[in-house]
Amino acid sequence: MNCTDKELVKKCFNKNFETYHEKAIVQQEIALELTDMLRDLGIESIDKLLEVGCGTGFLTQHLLADIEVSHYYLNDLAEVAYSENVALLNPRKEQQFIYVPGDAEKISFPKGLDAIVSTSTIQWFNELPCFFEKVNSVLNKKGLFAFSTFGPHNFREIKEASSIGLSYRSLSELEQLLRPSFEILEAKEWLVEKKFSNPIEVLRHMKLTGVTGLKKSFFGKEKLQAFIKTYQERFSNKDQSVNLTYNPMIIIAKKK
Repeated sequence: MNCTDKELVKKCFNKNFETYHEKAIVQQEIALELTDMLRDLGIESIDKLLEVGCGTGFLTQHLLADIEVSHYYLNDLAEVAYSENVALLNPRKEQQFIYVPGDAEKISFPKGLDAIVSTSTIQWFNELPCFFEKVNSVLNKKGLFAFSTFGPHNFREIKEASSIGLSYRSLSELEQLLRPSFEILEAKEWLVEKKFSNPIEVLRHMKLTGVTGLKKSFFGKEKLQAFIKTYQERFSNKDQSVNLTYNPMIIIAKKK
């Protein structure tokens, strides 16, 4: 599927960490939705929880507002994430925070976990079936795996106008990968359209939210001009603004 340059992703998020927290509105909404879904399933407390790709703490904050977590493991590729998260979450003292740094596809996870959660992260992974097996191997019996990612319509305008973009799995494909080892409790997807004044503002938004980790050079001058022209021709609204589509997906599963 994807072949993501993890070092480039890491560099982008480290560089744009502060602006991500402010500009990544859709990712904030997804983290809240996932937390609400867990609460609706009656999840009130978790002993040992690992969050993969904790980022700027969207999910961390929402989870701790609604769910009691005794031992909270925080993972992220970008080093800035842990220190910023812990500073943000203080003066909370109820949890024990443990940092598990590095590429979640490569590092060792703590064993005997009661839950693994993640939002807006696994779309960057290169070997998703292997990652799902890894998750299954460290979860306790009946342990929860709750995550969000993005579907095939995500950033469709970018892909159509430039042929650049991630290859996203569909919701049914993800469910199929999970079913041998997990019971699917909840699965949903939806579309969000964000409006921008022009295609350059779309690219600026992507840069400020750290989502340009595919290529070292996104566009040259000629390609940029062609991209702007195509984007405006295909995706302009009546007021000459343009749209960018997000396709969030959330799955909550239980280890069999």
